Amino acid sequence: MDRMKKILALLLVAAMMCSLVAMVAGCSSEDDGADATTGTTGSDAVGGDTAKTGSYKVTVSTVGGMPLEGIAVYVYADSTLTDLKNYGETDAQGCVSLELPVAADYAIDLEGVPDGYELKDYYVFSGNSAEIVLTSSLVKGESLSGASLGLGDVMYDFSVTTASGQTVTLSEVLEQKKMVLLNFFYTSCGPCVTEFPYMQEAYERYEDKVGVIALDPLDDAAAVDGFQSSMGLTFPMAACQSAWSQTFGISGYPTSIVIDRYGVICLIEVGGLTSARPFNSVFEVFSADDYQQKIYNSLDDVVTRIKPDCTMASSEEIGALINSGDITVTYRGEEEDEYSWPFIAGEKNGEACIYASNRNVEASYAIIYADVTLKAGEAVGFDYLVSSEQGADILHVIVNDEPIYTISGVSEPEVWKSAYPWVAPADGVYEVALCYIKDDTTDEGDDTVYVKNMRIVQANEIDVETYIPQYAASSEDGFEYTYVDIVFNEKDGYYHVGTENGPLLLADLQGYTIFNEDKTLWDIAYNGDIVVDGHNYYEDLEIYFSYASNSSLSGVCTVNKGLAELLQVVDQVAGFDEEDQNEWLKLCKYYQVYGTDGVQLQDPIKGLAAFSAYEAKLGKNIKTNYFYYETAIIPRGKLASFTPSKSGVYRITSRNESQQGVEGWIFDDQRNVLYSYEMCERMFNDSGNVSMIYYMEAGKSYYIDIAFWDVYEVGTIYYDIEYVSASMELFRLASPGYFTYDTDATGSAMYHTVAGGIDVVLKDDGYYYEDLGKDANGNQLYGSMLYADFVGITNLFSHPIATVEGKNDNGEAVEVKGLIDLNGFDFRKTEDDLYILAFMETRNNDVEATREYLKTLWGEDYEANAEQYQIDDVFAGRYHGKGEDLTEEIKGYLSKMYNGSAKERVGCVPVDQRLAEILQLLMNKYTFENVDNSWTKLCYYYDYIGA
Repeated sequence: MDRMKKILALLLVAAMMCSLVAMVAGCSSEDDGADATTGTTGSDAVGGDTAKTGSYKVTVSTVGGMPLEGIAVYVYADSTLTDLKNYGETDAQGCVSLELPVAADYAIDLEGVPDGYELKDYYVFSGNSAEIVLTSSLVKGESLSGASLGLGDVMYDFSVTTASGQTVTLSEVLEQKKMVLLNFFYTSCGPCVTEFPYMQEAYERYEDKVGVIALDPLDDAAAVDGFQSSMGLTFPMAACQSAWSQTFGISGYPTSIVIDRYGVICLIEVGGLTSARPFNSVFEVFSADDYQQKIYNSLDDVVTRIKPDCTMASSEEIGALINSGDITVTYRGEEEDEYSWPFIAGEKNGEACIYASNRNVEASYAIIYADVTLKAGEAVGFDYLVSSEQGADILHVIVNDEPIYTISGVSEPEVWKSAYPWVAPADGVYEVALCYIKDDTTDEGDDTVYVKNMRIVQANEIDVETYIPQYAASSEDGFEYTYVDIVFNEKDGYYHVGTENGPLLLADLQGYTIFNEDKTLWDIAYNGDIVVDGHNYYEDLEIYFSYASNSSLSGVCTVNKGLAELLQVVDQVAGFDEEDQNEWLKLCKYYQVYGTDGVQLQDPIKGLAAFSAYEAKLGKNIKTNYFYYETAIIPRGKLASFTPSKSGVYRITSRNESQQGVEGWIFDDQRNVLYSYEMCERMFNDSGNVSMIYYMEAGKSYYIDIAFWDVYEVGTIYYDIEYVSASMELFRLASPGYFTYDTDATGSAMYHTVAGGIDVVLKDDGYYYEDLGKDANGNQLYGSMLYADFVGITNLFSHPIATVEGKNDNGEAVEVKGLIDLNGFDFRKTEDDLYILAFMETRNNDVEATREYLKTLWGEDYEANAEQYQIDDVFAGRYHGKGEDLTEEIKGYLSKMYNGSAKERVGCVPVDQRLAEILQLLMNKYTFENVDNSWTKLCYYYDYIGA
């Protein structure tokens, strides 16, 4: 593979999907044509016969042509299956070869065949081979609840009933269709909502051959019905048992499971799909008339690449269209890849141009090469107009196999811009490649890039901001190298080229370099090749690889003293010239600037480390206080450094228009978390934003990180920093976040559920307070009193404790039922009891009507669920809780709700010992049972913030 192919592979790896050639079933070639009358004596066979032996072959495959691996094959003397002669296990080709005494009447028995395959009592050889083909069909009479199914298993048959009353049976669907897609979802799942329109689009195209059944294990039938109507989905959707998700080991939603025409689970894909193409590919492959059965470990193995449907014009025609002036350029396409799309002639806003032809073709690329003749000091330039998905569909500009820069986004307004990708250091022919790569998600704008006005100018005529990469090492003969002078800048902490304010020195950590044209530095280090005195330096380089992977110049990292020292170690271990102390510079490059009045390239890892953090400023609506994300940043987000001029409490608040919200952290200079936003402030309810309140010391640097909750969301997050006061008492959750676990001494085995949050202590006055430990004399110290929130909706329950007035999405006043009125404090009834009682209530407490509805809802799982929920007891008024009905007692606390001037505390009740006991019973009923002080998750306290 030449260098250009390697570069394309690096650029395409995240966007392109490759198809794997199906493995052809059959025994290994060394077994083919074996003579049945020759071989070893029978001493190697079970039974020790001394007759001449031969090689007998057994192949086990499905009727769909898929080899079955791991099947135990036993060969007996005859059909009584009592005299075992030899045995073996099929390999990946479904084949096993056995040495047997030559005979005509052997009987073959198979063991370990998965459920769902039809087996005969025994099989026989034809000559010295047996090709056993097994048919399969859905397993009948088994419940999905409690089962364990995965790739390669034959699916269990099942029935579900939609909210409209339609009964859908998997076997009946498969009788009519060539495949079925099971999709597990729930109604409030964001990725599920995103992918359903694409699924619907593909389903409408393949509806005559493909079945889709969407199953919701978390919501009831009414919720599913409403969701289906609002989404306009036409395939069957139904609520199902929560245990079904465990059957398939579902770890996230949505999850799609493909069942082929033979009833076999052939693909399980976790995560939302953001285009119709993957669905179209799956439906096309599995519904094809010539379908060959195969297990797919990844959707990438299924999605088919699309071949171009157009061709590039001749070099002369392209030149006549876009060349400007007297220039010598030869244009050509990519001839070695049949999936490479060309640039073709067209027009944009009345201007003749060429454009990438792979618009709307997901996971594809278009490329054109221009071989340009330049004299030393001349620059090649062109004009472009971009109209693509920002940060996802990208035009890569590559010169002499060197990635120069990327172009992406939608130009608003639509204006042509100039680009100058190269300035010739010497006379010669230079290859300029324009490669437009599309990912497999959405399209924006025209979904392409237009190019015109290819030209040559003098370097001093470049009139737009231009950065041309140069190697830090150069050689005329490939043996003797010269290196640029580097100078360390104490102010910014980086090495520069020429002077301390010259171009930044950059290490190419993930690309091919002069140092090693066959391996990237990441390859070298990751493979464990940089080890000195037993120390693997990959561990030291790992953080810089992280910076490089998130760099605005893909794979490149700015060189500080720490990285320079590590690169010198790399050179000592993997370099070629032990006497060349500067050889590590072969890993480096820099960018020569043009058209910028001397302004150098900005740090490409700006914001990724404490030493490269942006500067945050105190105040509201400060223009420079923002984070801009155009690609995913992992670890999450970018850093802004804030150094307060006076000590005190500061509030950092975000402003954004994100659909899914943002998260926030405050770090120290080692990226240790000082504060993590957990939605703990009662009065801050700006959904989707963060408010971080933290005490900061004057002169000390703190590092702010605010990032989108969805790591792949792009856009700008603005933030404000305000000084609050020297100190404050913040009314905040006593136990924010999720339940966690204690671990054993090894830190691995989880043995005790923990509510988390502050420690609490009961005071002599009968109320709970924050436990501040004891003073030097052993006296108990008390913090704030704890207050239970009776009117707020916590992150644990979708209803408040007390019934309150609220507003719907239209701003209309509505009553929000509280847990008191929903029988939450009737501890005679379990959550399961209330689940059944809710069905009864919607059917006017008609037992038989409720029973018939549950039979329809649960289908074949009715008997198991009826036993689990003990519905006959519930119907008869016998409940299964362990306590009493404390509804009236908890109502007594309603009169104690605060309604004074401290707005943050309105609707809260001081927690005395009895209230804590009742709230603990509530937590036991609906969350983890008997977790110490889990009731504090419903409570707030005043947290003193200050020195």
